[in-house]
Amino acid sequence: MNVRHNSNEFKCEQYDCVTKWKRKLVVHTKKRHESNEFKCANCDYVTKYKRYLVKHAKANHNSTQFKCGFCDYVTKHKCDLKVHTNAQHGSTEFKCTYCDYVTKLKQSLKAHIKVSHGSTQYKCAHCDYTTKYVYDLKKHINGHHGSIEFICANCAYVTKYKRYLVQHMKANRISTQIKCTDCDYVTKYNCDLKSHMNARHGSTQFKCTHCDYVTQWKSSLKTHINGRHSSTEFKCEQCTYVTKWKQSLKVHINVHHDSIQYKCRHCEYITKLNKFLKAHIKVRHSLSEFKCEQCNYMTKWKSSLKAHINVRHGSTEFKCADCAYVTKYKRYLVKHIKINHG
Repeated sequence: MNVRHNSNEFKCEQYDCVTKWKRKLVVHTKKRHESNEFKCANCDYVTKYKRYLVKHAKANHNSTQFKCGFCDYVTKHKCDLKVHTNAQHGSTEFKCTYCDYVTKLKQSLKAHIKVSHGSTQYKCAHCDYTTKYVYDLKKHINGHHGSIEFICANCAYVTKYKRYLVQHMKANRISTQIKCTDCDYVTKYNCDLKSHMNARHGSTQFKCTHCDYVTQWKSSLKTHINGRHSSTEFKCEQCTYVTKWKQSLKVHINVHHDSIQYKCRHCEYITKLNKFLKAHIKVRHSLSEFKCEQCNYMTKWKSSLKAHINVRHGSTEFKCADCAYVTKYKRYLVKHIKINHG
């Protein structure tokens, strides 16, 4: 393949073709100048793609045929020959056990049984019970003839079904309790006991110096001291509100006493946040926030003005390297290349 490349361009030496992508030049060379061709051995069909030749041969010259050994039936598909042989010449027959229906196809017998007699029946070996489902038969045997029993370890409850025992244990789990070995703490859950042991009897503990409060987390101790024993208070200067947390005081002032208000100069709209006022003015009262200098276009949004300038007055262009196609949008150029030159 002959390739020349200057200033990020790939040129074909045999044809006036220039592209910025090497792979496109490779495709062009294969299509226009390479002599690789796939010819049909049975006709004049020629193609540059092997897969097309295979499809052509299968569709027009497929010599593989399956012939019936009993008649003149011919087909290209082996499965069709099997169906034909079983239906027309086969000696194998499938008989219905419930009636006189006979067929040479097993699937036909299955369909007949489902339609005329229902699906396969499962019979109990101990009584006349019959069902269409194996699960129901097992349930019947365990309930009426089985000796398997599930006994509760905490009471006299007995059942032949394991799931009933599980439900019984969940419903009566009050009797199952886990006790702390160091105190009288009792719980139903192992995870709660672990948390209790770490908090009350663990090796790492943070104790309050003012009361009996104990915790295994330092942050919890700080919160406790600030809330219960700290003398630091944050008072509101405009009312009697008092709190131990500075953030709570800020929230209180903003809600009850904040005198800072932002009023709209065009209507009666009032807000405590400047950003809300700006958004209100843009939506309700701004008629010509952003103007185009080249025409009469006006918009409230800067992004819309940029889009307008690019479309109507912008000089940015995306040109196709393989033809004269030009567009102002990159995505349109990509689509064009895929459709026409890809």
